[in-house]
Amino acid sequence: MIVDKIACFKALDHFGIHVARSKFVDSAEDAIAFAERRNARDPRLMPIVLRVVSPGTQESEKLAIETPLESESAIERGYARMIREVGTADGRILAQTATEPGTDIAISGQTDAVNGKTIALHSAEHSVQRMIPLDAAGAQALVENFEAHHHRGSREQTRRMLEHLLGRVSQFFAETPVTEFRLDVRLHENSYTVLDASMTTSKALHLKERLDRHAHDRKGDEFHPSGRQ
Repeated sequence: MIVDKIACFKALDHFGIHVARSKFVDSAEDAIAFAERRNARDPRLMPIVLRVVSPGTQESEKLAIETPLESESAIERGYARMIREVGTADGRILAQTATEPGTDIAISGQTDAVNGKTIALHSAEHSVQRMIPLDAAGAQALVENFEAHHHRGSREQTRRMLEHLLGRVSQFFAETPVTEFRLDVRLHENSYTVLDASMTTSKALHLKERLDRHAHDRKGDEFHPSGRQ
């Protein structure tokens, strides 16, 4: 079964994987409310981006406004453009906190009868794959193999961060009924952010210990990462 995108983000957060704050919005006003800096004296809106998620899949479509929207008028124009080009019947609009520029990669997982669960690291040019679970040495080997195909190295801190992320993703994949997934990740100078996630499972994901008393109200379509904002 296909996992709801917000549920994907919550599952990743449960395993300590940093995901951008996100929410499905159904109006420009809803998107503006999402961008408000809650409990802050600064009246400025938090820059956001808008993306489309089509029904029947949890992958974000290419139709997106990646330029950060920083004012009420910009959000209203962006939302109106989405509605004109997509239509409310053809997709849901996802608002997400804008993320600083960086290097974009992808991490995916698959399950087959021969190799079981495998995890792969992708760039636009190449990918490398390894069976899970990944220990520290396995994560290091995967990153080194990946960098070897790109004929370039990265800073030691970035490599260690990526190895740490792969270890957590491996744990998530090994300990859940997820059968396939893809994560779009942006690497920053000293951190990373998962921008998009899609998953399929053999049975429902249950993370009840992370739900609070408001989990099933209208804000159930919003995801707040538990870590840094």
